[in-house]
Amino acid sequence: MLFASRFPYGESALRGELEVTAGRFGRLFIVPSNIGTDAAELPPNAVVVDLDWEKGWRRSEKLRVLCSRQALRILRRTLRHRSNWRSYGAGMRTYTDILATQLLKARSLEGWVEASDLRDAIFYDYWFENSTLALAVLRDRGAIRCAVSRAHGFDLFDYRWGDSGRVPFREYKAEFLDAIFTVSEVGADYLRHRVGDSGGKVRVSRLGVPLPASYPREDADPPLVISCSMLVPLKRVHLIPAVLEACGRRLQWVHFGEGSERDKIEAAAASLPDTVTWELKGWVDNSELRDFYATRPVSAFLSLSQFEGIPVSMMEAQSFGVPIVGPAVGGVPELVPVEAGVLLPPEASVAAIGEALADVLDSGRFDADKVRAVFATRFDAAANYRAFADALLSLWSGGAADA
Repeated sequence: MLFASRFPYGESALRGELEVTAGRFGRLFIVPSNIGTDAAELPPNAVVVDLDWEKGWRRSEKLRVLCSRQALRILRRTLRHRSNWRSYGAGMRTYTDILATQLLKARSLEGWVEASDLRDAIFYDYWFENSTLALAVLRDRGAIRCAVSRAHGFDLFDYRWGDSGRVPFREYKAEFLDAIFTVSEVGADYLRHRVGDSGGKVRVSRLGVPLPASYPREDADPPLVISCSMLVPLKRVHLIPAVLEACGRRLQWVHFGEGSERDKIEAAAASLPDTVTWELKGWVDNSELRDFYATRPVSAFLSLSQFEGIPVSMMEAQSFGVPIVGPAVGGVPELVPVEAGVLLPPEASVAAIGEALADVLDSGRFDADKVRAVFATRFDAAANYRAFADALLSLWSGGAADA
């Protein structure tokens, strides 16, 4: 059973994972927290299960479940760590709402699992903050026998939680899950340090994308710069026009992705000089993005994101031999060694980023074949997702099976 935020109505990276892993399992049940339209094509052994979670629960239901023994058990295990007191005190309303929602999810899921005779399935949450607490509750009760999660960025690092400052109920989840697979080494080190005795359950399992058979070998004239992300404040796409202007040369810029800051970014781009052409593509299917890389010579991939786990968008660019320019945040340094791009301090100025981008575009120092070779050693989808499926099956048939 795979738990996702929006897949198959979003989260396109999961499609690539399932293309490799789905065939290793007899049946695949996908449980999204948010139901949408225009679902991605699924493997033949997969079905979507709608447990009606999107509509939420009444306040009275949440209040009742917060008075349960299970709620008190989770709170005790969380607040026995004094380092949590300030964050949970300041964000009590947020954390109790999350706790109530997850306990009600667990109740709903337990009934469905029992009715479907699926206690012995592998329960896998793609995010460490999605339905993971519900899975940990059922694992604690013995209602399921194998539960795991991935952990990426916002669901892993406390600084992504703003004033609250703590990933919700992390210690309890780590105690009762069978394994937590972070997508980066930096994420694994961070999580091990914060879950104490449960740190041995933390493993690294990298994401990946396919290595294309070929890529355009000619140079773009003028150079073509690509960015790919949501148009939200933390991605800082609104600064890209200033960076491009700081390059001081003819350029093409194409951005893939949509979001709340589109108008702000369009206004910033409208002030670019005539030497820079630009286009905001909006949301496109992943196949369209890969077709773009396959048919258009791209000179550089530019990111200004404040926070990252380890971005699939960069992997896709690298797989076509495109060098990366951006800040060294999260797991990005693991993805971009010196042979594959230029990393800058997170606090680098617009001028400094523009200078670095101009150097990449002018020097021709990055060889596309070497960039692809760097990518293939760590982020080839077939290798990484086969290894992940092996790890799940090993957990299921090993220690988890004896629980």
